[in-house]
Amino acid sequence: MKTSNILVILFLVLVLVSCKKFNIDDPADENSMANLNVPANFEWAVTKNLVINVSTSGVTDGSTLVLYDLDGNIIDKQRVLSSQAEFEVQIQNITDSLRLYSPETKMSKYFLSSQNNIIFGSGSLKNSSSRTADYALNFVGANEDYIEIDNSGLGGIVTSYPFTFSVWFKTDGPGPENYDMALISIADPNVSDNYYGIFLSKSGGKCIPGIRARDGSAKTNTKNMDLADDTWHQITGVFNSSNERILYVDGNWVKTGTAAVGFNSNAVILTLGRWGDSTPKSYFNGLMDNVCVWNKALTSTEVMNYYNNLPSGSETNLNGYWDFNEGSGTVVNNIANIYGGYPGNNTGAEYVLISDPIPDTDGDGVNDDDDDFPNDATKAYNTIYPSGSKYYYHLYEDLWPGLGDYDFNDIVLKTKLHTYKNAQNNLVGGRVLTSVYWIGGGLPRGAGMEWFESNGSATQLTYMPENTVTFTEINNVITDPVVNNAVQIFNNNIIESLNDSIDFEYTWDHNVGGNSLWVQVYIYNQRDHEVHMFGHPPTNAQDMSLFGTQHDDSETTWDWSSGYSFTNPADFYKTSTNLPWGLEIVTEEFRVPNEKTEIIDAYPQFKDWAESGGTINQDWYDYPDDTKTFLPSDL
Repeated sequence: MKTSNILVILFLVLVLVSCKKFNIDDPADENSMANLNVPANFEWAVTKNLVINVSTSGVTDGSTLVLYDLDGNIIDKQRVLSSQAEFEVQIQNITDSLRLYSPETKMSKYFLSSQNNIIFGSGSLKNSSSRTADYALNFVGANEDYIEIDNSGLGGIVTSYPFTFSVWFKTDGPGPENYDMALISIADPNVSDNYYGIFLSKSGGKCIPGIRARDGSAKTNTKNMDLADDTWHQITGVFNSSNERILYVDGNWVKTGTAAVGFNSNAVILTLGRWGDSTPKSYFNGLMDNVCVWNKALTSTEVMNYYNNLPSGSETNLNGYWDFNEGSGTVVNNIANIYGGYPGNNTGAEYVLISDPIPDTDGDGVNDDDDDFPNDATKAYNTIYPSGSKYYYHLYEDLWPGLGDYDFNDIVLKTKLHTYKNAQNNLVGGRVLTSVYWIGGGLPRGAGMEWFESNGSATQLTYMPENTVTFTEINNVITDPVVNNAVQIFNNNIIESLNDSIDFEYTWDHNVGGNSLWVQVYIYNQRDHEVHMFGHPPTNAQDMSLFGTQHDDSETTWDWSSGYSFTNPADFYKTSTNLPWGLEIVTEEFRVPNEKTEIIDAYPQFKDWAESGGTINQDWYDYPDDTKTFLPSDL
């Protein structure tokens, strides 16, 4: 008995030390959560749910449309059925533009994330049906593959401003040297660093499009969007005059430069796949096709037209057009109307037939290139949230309904959610990867996840019948015995599970739950004491008598019946001043606030974000004070 009393005392000391309660009524400095003045309707969200309806023309029924962000990350895939596709996705609030891409036509459409109805059409296919075969050239980016255009005594293919370059290409990133990649340039072969061209600049892990005029010092304009996404793009560079260069991507204007650079009349060597001056470099890695050189400045209307429709070769002012449909050999022919002029010498780039049909191994109607499960006819598409290299980070203050110290480091979970759809665009299941990123609190805790039917925009959520979702049970994962369509993970064991990971799958009955889901993540102590994100409802295991006590100002009753729908966010897990006990953020790497350092102090942009209702500093979590935060991996 004496030993038990000692253990109880030690446990209470641990709790008091690690999770010292924050008194919202105490005087506090201005930069404190106690003095935070947030709008009453602020939802504390860093993401938004979208429903995007797409009508197609010129795209074959049964083919795939892919939704990308501008960093080249796949957000979602849908199969076109009856000339329609519907995307129900979650993106970050900071995302303002998205891209739809058709692997079949090689075409893209850019639109604002605020647009809900999109018409996706194309002109002529990238692979013209009038051709028996369509080839591209594959460059390996290893300081060896390039094409040099033979001027044959005709002089430079362009000799002064204005002129325009355009190139179709597909790349997944730089070659072995990991450098910039030049697409096309005209250069003085006798002088270093003297050329004009379009290229991909290696910047911050991205390959961003750029246009450059160089006469010793570079005059470059780039756009911060990643084009190394292994899909087809077209870059067009309009060199209008010595002080105007205009960059277009996929037919759309993206940047204009005005720094003055005169034209060097000795720039007579046209090169594809590298800078072509006396010190060639920046070799291209990937596929290249349909390269055009015009001795005029294309207008924005013409740029878009020649993005949607390949030139015929007979257009006025089209001095060069190389489509690489020779299919073999070392000579690439100019098919523009200057017959016989400006052939190119291929030093090693290999021809690739890109018009070959793509197999459908599992026979589900989705070709293998677009099928994430090419050997499984029950699944076709795998959508991962968040996309790319980002994760959900769930941050908790664990003393609810009393306040903690608002460092939001008591428990931090790091998660990715996968959803699987079949060839009919029906949701059939998915996968969850979760790890315990940090433990700063001393209370024993478990964690849970609960699945809901969503209306797509997640503004309305619905409880579903038992076993609409079923789970694979592995170590530290069990189907919750008291909550429908939910799992328990790290059951009251999180404080002993730092850095532990869980990877499990779930199945979803779309005949019952439809094709839109929503998952909430929460922590609990002794199962009846839960802590959720702001506005998320409790499970039926929660002790409802705790609501409205201490500093909680939540609703006190709830209905968990199958078929019951409610508005999201609901009126739960908030204080009378609208402060939360949980935050969900989306980023690549989260720096945890130091113990007893409020998040408002650890992240200088947090206050303005919260007090603006989330309209400014929407990426506040990417700008920590490094002296007041830490990375768990550094400890």
